[in-house]
Amino acid sequence: MASFHMRGRDFSARELVSRTMSPRIAVVPSQGVTELCQLNNIPSLVDLLKPFAEQMEGRVTVHGSSMGLPSSIDNFTMRFVELDHFEEPDPRTADRWLADVVRAEAQGYEDRYKIQDASQVTTEYLNAPPERVYPWYARYRDLFFMTGGVSDHETFEHPVACIIAVSSLSLDPISEIHQLNNMSTPPIVFEKAYMDPTLLKYYVLVHDCSRGNLDSALEQLDKMRRTFGLHCNILKINSVDPEKLTLPKNRNAHHWIKSVAQSRLLAMGHAAKDPSANRSSLSSISSATQPGTVSDLLNQRSSTSSPVYSGNNSPTFASNPVFAQLGNDDEDGTFDHEPLVLPPSENNSLVLDLLLHPEKTAEDYGCYMSSEDITGISTFLREMLSQSIIPHMERNIMTWNEQVAASRKGIAGRFRRYFGTGSKNPATSIQQSPTAGSNGSVIYPHASPEAQMRKLADWAFMLRDYKFASSVYETVKKDFASDKAWKYYGGAQEMIGLCLLMAPQPLGSKNDVDHYFESAVNSYIHKAKSPFFGTRATLLCYELCKQRNLYKDAPNTLTRMTGESSDLRNGLFLEQAAHCYLKQSRPSIRKYAFHMIMAGHRFNKADQKEHAYRCYMAASLVYDSKGWELVDDHISCALGRQSYQLGKSEEVLDHYKKLLRESRQSPQQQAVYMKEFLSVYRDYTNKIEADPLRETFPDFPLPIVLGSTARIVLSTSQSVNESGEGWAELESVSQGTLSSRGQRVISAVGEHVLATVNIKNPLQIPVILTDIVLGCEHSTSTTSFTVPVDAAEEAHLRLYDQQNPDFEGKVSFTAFDCDRIDRVILEPGQIRTLTFEILPKQEGQIKVMGLHCNVEGQVHAYKDIIKKGKRLNTTKDQMMSVMHEEDKSLDILVAPEMPLLDVEFHSSPEMLLSGEVCELSLEIKNRGKKGLKNLTVRMSHPSFFCIGEKKDKGDLGIYNQGEGDSAMESIEVDNSLQATASQRILDTVLAPGASIKIPCWLRGDKIGKHNFLFVFSYESEQGGTAMGVRTLRHTVTAQVLPSLKINAFTRPSTKGLNEFILGIETENLQTVPNFEFLQISSMSASWVIESVQKSDDSEDYRSIAPRQTVFTYYRIRQRESPNPPALTPERFMSKALEKLVIGQEKLKDVPPPLTLQACHLSTTNSHIEVSSPALQHFSRASRVGWRQGTLTTQFSSIPASVDRRNLFSVYGSNDIDLALFWNIPKLNRRGHHYIIGINLGVQMNPFQPIDPLDDLNGDGEETETARRALYEQTMRDQAALVHALTMNPHFNDGSPAKIAMFSDDVVHHDFSQSRMCQTPVRIVIKNCSWNKHVEYTLEMLSYKEALSVQKTDNAGIPQGRPSLTTSVSSLSIAQLEASNPHTNAHPFFWSGPTFSTGYLEPLQEVEIVLIACFTQPGVYDINRWRLAVQVVKAQRRRTKRGKKSTAMLIDLGNTTASEEEEDEEDQEGPVQSGSHGSTSRSVGKGFMQMPNLAHYIQVSKSTEEAK
Repeated sequence: MASFHMRGRDFSARELVSRTMSPRIAVVPSQGVTELCQLNNIPSLVDLLKPFAEQMEGRVTVHGSSMGLPSSIDNFTMRFVELDHFEEPDPRTADRWLADVVRAEAQGYEDRYKIQDASQVTTEYLNAPPERVYPWYARYRDLFFMTGGVSDHETFEHPVACIIAVSSLSLDPISEIHQLNNMSTPPIVFEKAYMDPTLLKYYVLVHDCSRGNLDSALEQLDKMRRTFGLHCNILKINSVDPEKLTLPKNRNAHHWIKSVAQSRLLAMGHAAKDPSANRSSLSSISSATQPGTVSDLLNQRSSTSSPVYSGNNSPTFASNPVFAQLGNDDEDGTFDHEPLVLPPSENNSLVLDLLLHPEKTAEDYGCYMSSEDITGISTFLREMLSQSIIPHMERNIMTWNEQVAASRKGIAGRFRRYFGTGSKNPATSIQQSPTAGSNGSVIYPHASPEAQMRKLADWAFMLRDYKFASSVYETVKKDFASDKAWKYYGGAQEMIGLCLLMAPQPLGSKNDVDHYFESAVNSYIHKAKSPFFGTRATLLCYELCKQRNLYKDAPNTLTRMTGESSDLRNGLFLEQAAHCYLKQSRPSIRKYAFHMIMAGHRFNKADQKEHAYRCYMAASLVYDSKGWELVDDHISCALGRQSYQLGKSEEVLDHYKKLLRESRQSPQQQAVYMKEFLSVYRDYTNKIEADPLRETFPDFPLPIVLGSTARIVLSTSQSVNESGEGWAELESVSQGTLSSRGQRVISAVGEHVLATVNIKNPLQIPVILTDIVLGCEHSTSTTSFTVPVDAAEEAHLRLYDQQNPDFEGKVSFTAFDCDRIDRVILEPGQIRTLTFEILPKQEGQIKVMGLHCNVEGQVHAYKDIIKKGKRLNTTKDQMMSVMHEEDKSLDILVAPEMPLLDVEFHSSPEMLLSGEVCELSLEIKNRGKKGLKNLTVRMSHPSFFCIGEKKDKGDLGIYNQGEGDSAMESIEVDNSLQATASQRILDTVLAPGASIKIPCWLRGDKIGKHNFLFVFSYESEQGGTAMGVRTLRHTVTAQVLPSLKINAFTRPSTKGLNEFILGIETENLQTVPNFEFLQISSMSASWVIESVQKSDDSEDYRSIAPRQTVFTYYRIRQRESPNPPALTPERFMSKALEKLVIGQEKLKDVPPPLTLQACHLSTTNSHIEVSSPALQHFSRASRVGWRQGTLTTQFSSIPASVDRRNLFSVYGSNDIDLALFWNIPKLNRRGHHYIIGINLGVQMNPFQPIDPLDDLNGDGEETETARRALYEQTMRDQAALVHALTMNPHFNDGSPAKIAMFSDDVVHHDFSQSRMCQTPVRIVIKNCSWNKHVEYTLEMLSYKEALSVQKTDNAGIPQGRPSLTTSVSSLSIAQLEASNPHTNAHPFFWSGPTFSTGYLEPLQEVEIVLIACFTQPGVYDINRWRLAVQVVKAQRRRTKRGKKSTAMLIDLGNTTASEEEEDEEDQEGPVQSGSHGSTSRSVGKGFMQMPNLAHYIQVSKSTEEAK
């Protein structure tokens, strides 16, 4: 058997394998030899020789098996065993030893390497010896190798030789040797067929130098050599101190401390296996001289009737009735297999001392031996090894190689391997066949060729000839496989793998080694049912892999043995596999943690509670930050149960509270967790004699308090559960209670305050909460608040002391009273809102800090209410980290008596039609003790609500009636885009207890369900209070249903340049009522609406039946303003955008007020005046809402930091809004719809060059603004903005010029008098742009030219005539002419200039008169022209006056050539664009226009009567 490693020296893995499989020597001592050893306090001769056989330093020479070449072996070892101790000790006793030594090593162990991530896998950890990191594994490994015995499939535990020792004091040593050599009853082990009784016998004469004559002893030695041969030697020791007791008696004890402890331990194991131990064994045991030791050792014999040793029999585990029903580790409270069953250890302390602390049981071993005696023992062993043992082994290896192995490699061996069986080798002296063992396995007798080849390979391995041994194993394993001798086959595979790993050469392939060991373990475990040898193969392979740094392959080797046979072994192997993952080149932390969890599970099943707790703790360090709920629950449950069984009460609670959280565990499992926790907590409080309802459990997880939802509101506030950005935006300008998120609430003494907080049950089982109350603190200071550390606990204790049968749901304190909720049942996963009423009784501050409650009536919990303020993002530190401002929304400032507002809307409908206006009444009450003043309101939906002024009586008047069916009103409106921030609704003081009603109107502006938010702000009549402004939230809900579907469309009119026909399509979406039109009104700065000529059936358009659609038409014409504004909205917007582009982001100007003309067309004898405040409010609110949404889409590139109120206006000069008024007589409902966003001007991008007059100074030079715009547009930081504005896809520029043709419709002419009829035609061209200067070219087309114009180029201008440089639009001329299908039957001609050019300033028009000539009567389409328009810069002409030149603008439409060109020929009408003095150049787009409608003239013959 292998022995423990010495603590003073660390052996390598190769030395471990060599010592484990070194030659084994049997020892048969005489009684005199044993007594001689006992005189030195050494129990036996085996104990005397063993420590020196294991430490034979130096080299021995062996000869190779193949070539016979000598080689040296360092530190060759031997193992000495008594003849009756070759079999393994009692397996159950050995298992108990292994469990005890592993458990004992966990006592007091502290993990110094707490690994959480790869960075903590340090060099210190990687280089630390195993005894420091996991000492229990080293103990288990060494003790495991001690517990082996002889086996049928290998010969490593078979004796190589036998020592027969007699004393020199014997009267006849030769006879005594014969008696020992010829025992009538040989040991039982040699009765087995696989044991070879022919051993090398080595005879030893033990001489006591202090009591015998050396010469006489040498003579006896010579007789022995003559009788028994040369294998004889003498061993000299002393039984009396040669130094006359001058030296300490324990001077030599260190040599035998460990070996004697091992012998005593093994003797106990063999005695437990065989109660009727033989005399030799008993004498060896009884040789101990320590008082009481003999009887103690005899008591170690086991009995099969011993009680079962189970983990559940732990007194601490079974003391709790909840845990008594549960298993060790399975979370469902059951085991998956039977626990470990071992015999009891009646004297466990002695066993642990022998295993861990052998010095405690040591005596003065070798007390009389001198240094020469000790040296003589080493010399004796070296001589025996080199002169007898090794030569004997070499001779047998050579013989077996020649007689057995060589013959099996011949033709006969090949045939036998091929057919799987055959005749035995004739060279073998004894012909025997394999036999069947007790369990059906194959056993080869010791004389069979297979057994001899296995022995040959084993002896070659002992002599470290690994190459030769591997070849023999390879040969014989085929026979084992053919005979299905799986234990032999597994052993051969194991040894082949060991040969590869033990060889000094590098490994050829790692897969080959892994394959051999995998096959060996599978054969041992699954086929041969020999887990001991499978464990041994795994341990040896693992140790050799570690030496070669094969940590990547080691985990696979270890996990193969993690079956169900031994939980202790599996736990150790899984733990080692986990550490292998850390020692790889790239540590695998998660695999490490996973294997530690599995190791903890196995340790727990093996009743190794300390190791299970340690493994789970190591895994929890890794998984704590991963957020893997199921893994965390498994670890916490396991740690809680292990902590309970280890008596760590506080740690049990810490682990179990982690299970009471939101997870994916089943409700049944969570119920078990809750039951276990409550039971443990009850035991804990009983142990420390504490009241569980008075003492607060720290950081208890139930319930979850959603601090972000906690709110403090006044008792008059409505919808206390609502919170959001809508409220924050409305309250942003107020300075009162909730002026902005995170500000403290302001209340007054005697005013009830409502505190709401949401709590959540994270479990899937119901949770009962009782005695719920807020934890609040009061401070007399109104500026600062300092909360003591134990303030919350103090509040709880005061609450606890106040509980009595007359409590009535209130907790009374000096400064305030607070509600208590007696009982709440939280359903699984439920979020519930709790509302508490707080009544301040003293001035100062009240801070809501947390929530007190009792969970399941057994645990008192306090939960902090944590609410974060706004995220800070100003400084660099704030942007780089997550920082929040301090939130004070849970602080209550208690001020003196103040007014308290309460509001209520009366007659508020739940549903109304789209556009319907309903009259409401707003009742305002002052419930406070002071007067109320400065009442204002802010609304979330200003286009829906209008709050009027208080009136005593009469019509509240939204639809005020005026006389007449049509009327015009001038209304000056604020053109600023800013919506009304707040509306003051009360100017007087409202006394305490008083109430008033104010009219208001609700209009269904948009379809859908709406939640209207109101924030009322007010002040106290007593100024200078700390409260300042107070606010009140209110909510109204209404649903708007569809009523009418209205579509409007326009088209140009043929009556004038700036006239349009408006068509309105109205569909009644309702199914019951009839809608009646009352009036249509327009509001615009430049346009008015007129009715077209009424037809006979116009009365049918007043009423619209259900599901009916009606079309109505109106005329819109441009109204010439007598006093146009100096700064139009378009000019303001263009200038503002230009300033923005050149870098003036901080714009302060706002658009000036604008005068709108309201035109009314009524279907009755009276009209509705839109100048009433309510209608003006609805009109502006709807217009502002539409305008803001449109600008957000059209100008999304403008930075958010720029205030759009300084860039854009609400109304434009060419905008027109329509209002359609209707009523439903049967239902007594009325309302109106708005049509917003009709623009009848020239479509153009607002970002355009401004009027050239603004770009020129008095000397004709460009101003600074123009120069900055020119250069700064190219700046990098403005380039993107300029590109976005100029290339805005929401705008499509149109031609700024409009053209109209006027003539007589009918012309009478007497063709007999004159063959040609001539009639004048007037053409008007107008520049409708407010800021663009244009040049135009008008070409009149005759009949022939109209037909042939498609043959010209795309410019459409005949050759030889001057033309402007224009860019033609996307439509070609052919496409433009194709749009006019009208053709003339007879040709007509133009007389006069048919090609005209000119220049037009903004809003300027020109009139051109031509003569149309007809040769025949008929109907002619004279709308034959082509107009080219080019946007240009302003033209200027310079005249020389001395050295000074003056810039003059030239109107080419009204003047002739310049004075400097007097010799130029005069022209009629506008001058050509090519005239001298013109310095225009194009700066914008060009447009090509052609007629798309016909203009007919009827030419008829005149009669004499007509003349």
